Amino acid sequence: MKNLFLFTLMLIFMLTSCGKKASKTVVESPYTLPAHLEHLIGTVGPGTAMHTLQLCQLGMKTDTVWVEINDSTNVEHANLVIGNLVEVLCQTEKDDNLVALKIVGNQTYADAIGSWTTPDPINPAKQMGVELDIDGVASSINMATLVYTSWQLTQNPGEIILHGKSIGNIQTIEFADTAKIYQKDGQLMLGFKGKDFNLVKQVD
Repeated sequence: MKNLFLFTLMLIFMLTSCGKKASKTVVESPYTLPAHLEHLIGTVGPGTAMHTLQLCQLGMKTDTVWVEINDSTNVEHANLVIGNLVEVLCQTEKDDNLVALKIVGNQTYADAIGSWTTPDPINPAKQMGVELDIDGVASSINMATLVYTSWQLTQNPGEIILHGKSIGNIQTIEFADTAKIYQKDGQLMLGFKGKDFNLVKQVD
């Protein structure tokens, strides 16, 4: 049930941006928690650091809160990538500071960020593919006629949609490709629905 609640918010977070001023407004939680505990949902802001989470909360408006991350915080599945959708269980200290107890981020978003390539069939010495960046930005790698522009999550884990333009001699056609992230032989792969086209995520 929790996963369903998380994924219904995915399409909202791409339109959410961080404000600069901190606010203490709390997004309403579907859980009943003790008074000193809070359940927050939002996207990871650019001010996030090793011991601080800048959380841009989802709701009727965007409110930014700062949450402390300490050695006791469970960050095993935090996936603190800028723009990622996360759920935070935190407690309010006596000085009104928020301290995270557990952070859970969207794994698909974290996996998607990066370069996805395959050898060029015309020149195998070159790589072609797509670069997926934060905030849903996409760009093509060595593909002049297939221009990717953006990407987004779907409600299905491991699945994304890539948007772009196919440029021909006569006309330019906009497209939306559905792709699935999966593991094969220890590598992350990106397979495109209905196409014999698979990309490998490049590891720095």
